[in-house]
Amino acid sequence: MSSLIFDTDKDQAFVATDTLATLYDGTPLMFTTKAFIVPHLRMIMCGTGVGRFLGRWFIKVNDQMTVRDIDHLNYHTPKNLMAFWQSHKQEFSVPSGLSTTVYHFGFSEEDALIHSYVYRSTNNFKSEVLKYGIGVKPECQIPKDYTLPTDIKKMMDNQRSIQASLPKDQRLHIGGEILIHHLTKIGFNVYTLGRFEDFEANERSIYENFPNL
Repeated sequence: MSSLIFDTDKDQAFVATDTLATLYDGTPLMFTTKAFIVPHLRMIMCGTGVGRFLGRWFIKVNDQMTVRDIDHLNYHTPKNLMAFWQSHKQEFSVPSGLSTTVYHFGFSEEDALIHSYVYRSTNNFKSEVLKYGIGVKPECQIPKDYTLPTDIKKMMDNQRSIQASLPKDQRLHIGGEILIHHLTKIGFNVYTLGRFEDFEANERSIYENFPNL
């Protein structure tokens, strides 16, 4: 359950995520990283939905796959994610109806441009090409003349407000800190943009709940 805001063009990929991980009922569980840089492939991977899945996929790609770039990885990704998803659901008793989505952003060796792909469990992880531009998940109001990273906090606050208005069992829970992952032709820039106002409350809840989890 995450906030994801990304913006791409042919020369750069900008990814912003929150860091709060929760139990399925929304109870704060931990703070975590929801995007990973993969320097040897010049790409960023990130995910939304069921927790732990993206981290295991990163380890698979980094430790067990021989691929040359994001496009080569794309060829192998759908079948590997499908197999991972089946074992992940079984191992962690993922409730029926929950889903996960994985995003890849990176430079292609073929044309030296940013290529972007999304793989959704609801679509059997089939490879879908993303066009250049901004994307948000969950929904929010995008300022007409947005500036990044300046407007990220405003958009995530709007996401949180929308989610808070939904029935409890339908909400996505966004919180912790805002992490930025930015890839350009000269490399990666990763930094913390800021914290949400309820960071300390969520942190207290995480430690209070820890003995009972």
